[in-house]
Amino acid sequence: MPASMHTRLNNHLSFESSRSAWITAAIKAKLDGESSNNSLDAWTNDEILQELLYSERLAKSPAAKEMVRTIRLLL
Repeated sequence: MPASMHTRLNNHLSFESSRSAWITAAIKAKLDGESSNNSLDAWTNDEILQELLYSERLAKSPAAKEMVRTIRLLL
């Protein structure tokens, strides 16, 4: 697993969450054809903000990245 993906997963999970259980559920959903990436409706606010934090466009703008971090903390 790439380090960036590992970091994103760790940021997504709470301290009580099981990484193995989450990965198992994600694999099962993918194999069952339930892709949550097809629609933003299935994403949580935190998942959307996490994607923004790692987008290439935001990486070029420290101020925008800081705004997303602040929004994430406020939610």
